[in-house]
Amino acid sequence: MIGTGYSVLIPAYNAAATIRETLESVLSQTLPAGEIILVDDGSTDATAEIAASTPGIGPLRIHRQENLGPGAATTAAIALSAYPIIAMLDADDLWLPEKMQTQIAYLSENPLCSGVFAHMRSFRQDGLPLKGPAVNAGWSRITLAMHRHAACDIGAILDPPGQRGEMIDWFARARSLGMRLDMLDEVLALRRVHPGSISYGRDERDKGYARVAWLALQRRKGKAL
Repeated sequence: MIGTGYSVLIPAYNAAATIRETLESVLSQTLPAGEIILVDDGSTDATAEIAASTPGIGPLRIHRQENLGPGAATTAAIALSAYPIIAMLDADDLWLPEKMQTQIAYLSENPLCSGVFAHMRSFRQDGLPLKGPAVNAGWSRITLAMHRHAACDIGAILDPPGQRGEMIDWFARARSLGMRLDMLDEVLALRRVHPGSISYGRDERDKGYARVAWLALQRRKGKAL
């Protein structure tokens, strides 16, 4: 059986407006985290200070670095983590209370599974309608729980142009290594959509997705990257 300890990894950049609510959703887990690692990716606001002052925050570690991108920040958090299971969460998104208990139980019951995702529900904090479906399969950083050794085997999370698509590339690299990644039907996370977030709209930053598609094509051709 897998132990109950796990590391929560949060890349954060200028998330002062949302980081406390995000951390509160971690603290509300029915299965408590062994540690919370927040990588402050060159924020110019009070992200780190607000995180540190969150009531009941407990095992929080803050690592500061220059602004390198969410992939680099998540990679740094993986390297700092100490528990055999890791789970990632963006600094403006939320977990539902039973997320980690549900996913760790699944990993214990499915030893051949390297990582497990869940469905997520998107919401807009301004109350306006969403542009797409509210609930979908969360092939996303915020829904993933994973064996740490598998994450280390995949390697660094690379930030493409525009800082979009880094996790798509990383998940594709996991599959190219033969890793099994499963999806739960339950909604276990909430994705906040707002102007300025990586998930909002489509613009020049979408060039990152083109880079990710190119990398996947090269892998299929058997080229080393």
